[in-house]
Amino acid sequence: METVKLISKKGDIIERLKIQYEPNEKIWAERGWSIYEGKPKPVETKIEASGDPEWQPEAPKPKKKSKKKAK
Repeated sequence: METVKLISKKGDIIERLKIQYEPNEKIWAERGWSIYEGKPKPVETKIEASGDPEWQPEAPKPKKKSKKKAK
């Protein structure tokens, strides 16, 4: 059986049989559902290095551990 994915205006996604969806397209549309066509591909952004090319972030200093003495 073929299925279709439906998405609501809230962003919820459900899956229904195609034979259940096709005769009731108008009702699904009135309730705020439409066919889900997949997620859009994210746009890749390139990060440019700026400033001094020899600069490196400082290494974190080691933390001192303190032990509490039992009474």
